[in-house]
Amino acid sequence: MGKKILLVDDDPGIHLVIVPILSKAGYLVVSAKHGEQALHLALDERPDLIILDVIMPGIKGRDFCKKIKSYDVLKDIAVIFLTAKNSEDDIKAELDAGAVTHLTKPVNPADLLKTIEGIIGK
Repeated sequence: MGKKILLVDDDPGIHLVIVPILSKAGYLVVSAKHGEQALHLALDERPDLIILDVIMPGIKGRDFCKKIKSYDVLKDIAVIFLTAKNSEDDIKAELDAGAVTHLTKPVNPADLLKTIEGIIGK
């Protein structure tokens, strides 16, 4: 059985592109469109990795990342930010929030998969 990834992004186009890439690579994918939904899914599904956007309605990505890191059962889940925001300050804020790395949209599928495999394997 493949590793489980939670994709959190309010852009339906990202889900249409990323979910098939991850599924084809053998990952189980659950997806959420905002932080509140993602928190419930993270608690229920216990994913191995979360791919997270920064700008979302409700709980913003960085706040969501900090929030899950405060839960004992979620704190060890790896988080990758996948966002169009890519200044040094943005990336530093993402890492400070608890992310393991940052990828910039649009992402090359091979780079996305290589990054994920480097963090959680297959």
